[in-house]
Amino acid sequence: MALRDRVKKLKLLIMDIDGVLTDGNLYYTEHGETIKVFNVLDGLGIKVLQKMQIKLAVISGRDSKALITRLKELGINDIFTGKNSKLEVYETLKMRYSLKDEEIGFIGDDLVDLDVMEKVGFPVAVRNAVDEVKEKAVYITMKEGGKGALREVVELIYLLRNG
Repeated sequence: MALRDRVKKLKLLIMDIDGVLTDGNLYYTEHGETIKVFNVLDGLGIKVLQKMQIKLAVISGRDSKALITRLKELGINDIFTGKNSKLEVYETLKMRYSLKDEEIGFIGDDLVDLDVMEKVGFPVAVRNAVDEVKEKAVYITMKEGGKGALREVVELIYLLRNG
């Protein structure tokens, strides 16, 4: 299926967090608190997707107050953190919104993302993803996770839907 056709069917985009919306590094304060860095370009990209009526969800194996705060700031309501089985969450979202696999996209970077990437109609890997994830992707970003990769995907979706 052509990339344009995949994007035109897209109704839900699910993202991993660490390595996709962040650079994958963990920063700790002297008090042991974890700090995550988010790219503002990705934040604006999220707003563009929302205007395009594409639902957004995030699934992360890690749990973080900073992460949840940022995502809620951006208006994302489907936030699943501390989840070991991304496929289980995927199936929940699919049923919640009555969607087909081909109407869902996923952006990932690591081996834990493979199960979901194999099911969705629009699997995307960030540039710094492991090779196994890149092999499953129909699109690999030029930018790395946490450095505008999501924004790049949003621009691709916008261009393919409106071009």
